[in-house]
Amino acid sequence: MGLVLLLWFLPGLVRADTDISATTGSIQGEVRITSKLQAQRMRFRLYPGFKPIAPPTPEEKRDDEWQNIVIYLKSSPSLKAVTGGNQKVQMVQLGETFIPHVLPIVKGSTVEFPNQDPIFHNVFSLSGTKSFDLGRYPKGDSRSVTFNQAGIVPVFCHLHSDMSAIILVLENPYFVVPGPDGHYRIENIPPGNYTLVAWHERSEQVENQVDVMAGQPIELDITVPIEDDETSAH
Repeated sequence: MGLVLLLWFLPGLVRADTDISATTGSIQGEVRITSKLQAQRMRFRLYPGFKPIAPPTPEEKRDDEWQNIVIYLKSSPSLKAVTGGNQKVQMVQLGETFIPHVLPIVKGSTVEFPNQDPIFHNVFSLSGTKSFDLGRYPKGDSRSVTFNQAGIVPVFCHLHSDMSAIILVLENPYFVVPGPDGHYRIENIPPGNYTLVAWHERSEQVENQVDVMAGQPIELDITVPIEDDETSAH
């Protein structure tokens, strides 16, 4: 359910009506990833009888990285900062994993953290953007946090040291996560000059200047250099 809500929320995946398309522009293209084979982190068991989600194969891990990239426009005079109002999205705890691993939202949005595992979780963050600790809660329970400041919020679990995720709180709704084929599209952009950013947690931000004009789609392919994972041993 969380993933469905996320896809509904992202403006790049929402159809634009004809009138809006005539007065706004769009940016689309393909995201290419350059990376070496990532090393899989070691996992340690607090509940030996419970099986977490199986680690992805190297091929699956490369394919999954598109889901961890966010393409967004920096706020500018043409893009006024907005708030998410009553927008609610989910970051699910399932198989000792946060799903999705990267969750982009507009500031003011509320994120729900439902626990779908038959064990306790304790979601927290020490981020300067938003610090919180939701305490321990069991399967079937859910707790939520509202994010009113833009920035990066790393999320962890007190009970499972290898669980981590990132909430990327943005100033405006012009962002999208690339599809499984690497393609992206941001629609209904007011005409103007913008900085388009490609973000990934293990990459330097990739920035491009774009001049959006009404009714004229921009084709822009982006290459994101992702660093190797570090193998953790504790």
